[in-house]
Amino acid sequence: MTRKVTFIVAALFVSGLTADTRADFLIYKLDDELRVILHGEVTVNPGGTVSFRHPTISEALHFSSDQYKKGEIEIKRAPTIQQEYAKLRGQAGKDPEAVLKAAVWALKKGRLTDFYAGVDAVLKLEPTHEAALRIKELKKQMDKPLPENSSTEKRLRSIVNRPKMRIEKSNHFILLHDTDAKPEPGHRKTRAKERLDLLEKVYESFLLLFHAQDVQLDIPTERMMVVLFKEEPDFRDYAVGLHPSMASAAGFWEQIRNVSYFYDHGTTKTFKALQKAQAEMHKIAKDARKMKGGGDLIRLVKTLDLLIEEEKENSDVTVVSHEATHQMAGNTGLLPRHVEIPSWVHEGLATYFEAPGDATWAGIGAVNEERLAFYRVLEPDRVHSNIDFIVGDQIFDYAANIYGILHGYAQAWALTHFMLENHTKEFVSFYRMLGEMPPDVPMSPELLTQLFSRVFGSDHKSLDQEWRSYMRTLKTDYERMEEESDKKGFAPPGSGKKKSGY
Repeated sequence: MTRKVTFIVAALFVSGLTADTRADFLIYKLDDELRVILHGEVTVNPGGTVSFRHPTISEALHFSSDQYKKGEIEIKRAPTIQQEYAKLRGQAGKDPEAVLKAAVWALKKGRLTDFYAGVDAVLKLEPTHEAALRIKELKKQMDKPLPENSSTEKRLRSIVNRPKMRIEKSNHFILLHDTDAKPEPGHRKTRAKERLDLLEKVYESFLLLFHAQDVQLDIPTERMMVVLFKEEPDFRDYAVGLHPSMASAAGFWEQIRNVSYFYDHGTTKTFKALQKAQAEMHKIAKDARKMKGGGDLIRLVKTLDLLIEEEKENSDVTVVSHEATHQMAGNTGLLPRHVEIPSWVHEGLATYFEAPGDATWAGIGAVNEERLAFYRVLEPDRVHSNIDFIVGDQIFDYAANIYGILHGYAQAWALTHFMLENHTKEFVSFYRMLGEMPPDVPMSPELLTQLFSRVFGSDHKSLDQEWRSYMRTLKTDYERMEEESDKKGFAPPGSGKKKSGY
């Protein structure tokens, strides 16, 4: 939030479904004003009943044939990531560069298997392809666990000084935590192992993305240190003990000592209150089983269960991927650790990697519904939504309240998204320039604008127009599906007909 403290803070507020990746949308209309949009797999069963399955939550929701016929639920189909990738891969044909471009698209969607298969396809077409060979060599390095180093564990324990916390390791991370030793109901892995899995996925995807685009990064030589608190109050006490500015942090990377900190978002006051309300609703639903029409209440309660569980996971996924990106940038040389990096640069990169989807990580550059909404609100304000105001870090310097900060995050996300999707090498050159600055030089708006102009030229108006034009093309998956629906129309599954009027 501030450049005066050596912490990079995730002030994240997650609401609703973002960066969807599955095939179907089910719109559950509770009344004329209220509807819930669920994203997962929808099946219309014999007899007209409808089942909905969430990609990460085991128990299905079931709706009656009457609800379907009356329009209380609506089903909309969208292409799966697999279908979209197959289309791109088919269009690429035997052009190695086009095949690699399609593979990078799959990487950004979190589909590492498809990415590696695409790289292999490139090498079959062109065995000496430099980018594909670099990726294969990087993959070999990443597959090797980093050597054990007892001093890393000792250092982490001495930093946190909580003897009862336990150590869990993965190939590239060492995690100090006090979460449960057994998986939560409905989960196959413990919370600690789930978080390490996510950290590893961000690690791998981060390095692959830049190497695939000919941006060479340092490979970390020791496990990165991470702390996961089970209880939000314990995290809060620890964070405030480091600095009062951390009082509202959802997670943070401590830049000097190179440690990331998180907590289980299911332990916040908000989620505990929701869990208490859930318990009361379940009691009512249990009694409703004996009543006529009680199925609607039971279904509502199950829907709320699903939404609360997804929101909890999305909150955790957002913060962990956000802070892991800060840590990766600082440990790979992409962004320097000894220079006072402007907030928009750090936060723009982290938000580019952070988006959750369906209680999992949606991948790199996913269209985050909340970030996009905040960007759109400020976009008409050309005083505060323009490249110079963002590049000079004034978008954060002048943020007077939490809404100003959220607008700052959204503008930083939008500009970084545009740069990394359209001007990757130039933008990395700007990152490198920041790293070459002496540590004691203040990053004033004038200096930041001057450095930016060295790379992109002084004509920021043309670049600003290009950015705005690009942002108008960004759509959430639901918006994309709605546009396709308007063009083609969608009929009820199994009817074999399209609606008229399209």
